[in-house]
Amino acid sequence: MMMMRFAGGVSVAGLLGFIIIEALKILMIPITAWVMGLLAVALKIVLMMLVGLLALSAIGVGVFVYKRSQRTSAEI
Repeated sequence: MMMMRFAGGVSVAGLLGFIIIEALKILMIPITAWVMGLLAVALKIVLMMLVGLLALSAIGVGVFVYKRSQRTSAEI
């Protein structure tokens, strides 16, 4: 009789596990799409910040070179 209880418990656990796995299979598709969307947005923000930083540094170098050329031409 003890073996039947054990087998019943195992089969109930197996059924619950199967149901949980199937539910996770259904839920993982939109969750994965959502996470990939968040990563895409984060990558876009990082790349835009990098381009902005590059533009600001180019402007800074341009201003530095202009001021330096003005200073050297004033000394001559």
